[in-house]
Amino acid sequence: MVFEVDITLLAVTFALAVRFAVLAATLPMLDLRSVPALWRIALAGMLAAALAPAVVSAVPPGAVSLAWQPLVTEAVRSMVIGMMLGFTLNLVFVAVRFAGDVVGMQIGFSIVNAFDPMTNSQISVISQFYHLLAVLLFFATGAHQVLISAMFQSCLALPPFSTGQLTGGAWHLLREFSSVFVAGLRIAAPIVIVLLLISAAMGVIVKTVPQLNVLVVGFPVKIGVGLITLGASLVFFRQVVTGMFAALPDQLARTLATMQ
Repeated sequence: MVFEVDITLLAVTFALAVRFAVLAATLPMLDLRSVPALWRIALAGMLAAALAPAVVSAVPPGAVSLAWQPLVTEAVRSMVIGMMLGFTLNLVFVAVRFAGDVVGMQIGFSIVNAFDPMTNSQISVISQFYHLLAVLLFFATGAHQVLISAMFQSCLALPPFSTGQLTGGAWHLLREFSSVFVAGLRIAAPIVIVLLLISAAMGVIVKTVPQLNVLVVGFPVKIGVGLITLGASLVFFRQVVTGMFAALPDQLARTLATMQ
């Protein structure tokens, strides 16, 4: 009995596994410490094994070598590609967290930050609430299927053991990062505007009735109005976040185009 091993297929599978492992480490709900690293590696290995047969034909002839220098170079290159794809995806969630921080500061919840044992850091309660809602919308709108499609398109646009200008993708993501603040302010705009009007009204009331202690009355009013506005603005939150997820395929395509 003779066993034949396709060296090219094994090398391509290894390169894709490295790329997908880095991407899986940055995905929402998979970047938590409670998710074992073995699960992420297994997920990356299964996706790499499933896509490798379709990607082998895109590999330049004679590009695969068993020498350690090309393998290390391709591993580093695959890690960079995976990080760029993960960064593009996380732009949405960073914008959501930024909006939660702004809303929490305006309502007055910035002093009641909670300790997150998953990330060993202090997080805003509103920011975590927005993040969990965004994760639910991510799976409810089928954006995870778009991500899997983008992973396959990245294998065709940037096949393993090929050349590409990865620096162009880095500059592109640097420019795209500015959209995080714009999107975050759009999400937080209803609450910020309402609380600004409440603060102006409290200022007029204090000038009219100087005996009124604005610190005693103002905080409960801002918290109550802020929470009511937060609940009413969830419909607007869903529209903005789903629109950002709908634009995700174009963003991933532009990121891949700048790296070619």
